[in-house]
Amino acid sequence: MDLSGELWSSQGYTNAAVSMITALQEKNTVVMYNNPEIPFHINFCQPYYYQLSNSYNIGYTPWESTRIPEGWHYNMNICDEIWTTSNFVKDVYINNGISKEIFVIPHGISSEYRIIERELNNTFNFLHIGGDAKRKNAQLVVDAFLELYEGKEDFKLILKYNKFCFAEAYVNGKLVQADQHPQIIGIPDIFSNDEIIQLYAKCHCMVYPTSGEGFGMIPFEAMATGMPTIVTNLTGCADFAHYGIPLAAEYGDATFNSHSYATDTGDWAIPDFEELVMHMENVVNEYDLFKMLALNSAKIIHANHSWPAIADMMLDRLDEYEKNIRPK
Repeated sequence: MDLSGELWSSQGYTNAAVSMITALQEKNTVVMYNNPEIPFHINFCQPYYYQLSNSYNIGYTPWESTRIPEGWHYNMNICDEIWTTSNFVKDVYINNGISKEIFVIPHGISSEYRIIERELNNTFNFLHIGGDAKRKNAQLVVDAFLELYEGKEDFKLILKYNKFCFAEAYVNGKLVQADQHPQIIGIPDIFSNDEIIQLYAKCHCMVYPTSGEGFGMIPFEAMATGMPTIVTNLTGCADFAHYGIPLAAEYGDATFNSHSYATDTGDWAIPDFEELVMHMENVVNEYDLFKMLALNSAKIIHANHSWPAIADMMLDRLDEYEKNIRPK
């Protein structure tokens, strides 16, 4: 809530913010809200909502494409420094004329996203999350799945989204919502973290051919559970795609995404459909190998990318402020 009383939230920002605050508090760091009397303020939100009344103001914002909204520039450039969640976004900000020094403070993983030893039973379950946002490319997942496995009842695709999914499929010659296909299960409900983890435990491969992420918490959390994860090797996911199965992509115009933001958002990643099909087929055909690689990656993620480790990065940066910038 800002100083005017306006409440701002989103599922991604909220979950990340709560995780960061909790990790800082567990390190005996007091976290205050909207207190202009302390020396610095971290604005973890979109720049429209930055509060800049402290003596040292940090803007901490992810973004998904190559051009930022015009209305962001002023507030970002009057901050004292900028934090963001991936090297991709740092480059985007520099290329878009953000003149302040920019630091990458990525997101972390919670210990509740435990490593799961998956076994193949009668059904192989692919999973996609986020079909309510066009940039997540649920339609691409549906098309690849049906090209490979339509009519093979031991393969299922689970689509997890909020209320509505931007994906369709042909059933008996008619184009209908994808979850009306007998091999596609739609889950439109809002899940708690526990429910998401339970869903991950039932699935064998995350398919995430996104066109743009500031970081990419969904595939990152899937990887942390040891799930083989196909993820676009561009935008924010490029920093950790090597822990999963990197999907080739190139930048290009994706007008539908710009329409979603009501502004020119520049270029987005366009994933390679044929490579997506190949990766999905390879995971099925060599599941033991991909599961072993995914379990090894999960151990590395939990060891090196926990929320406490991210809190240490934040505190180290603020220590630099205390030592070198703050007036004595």
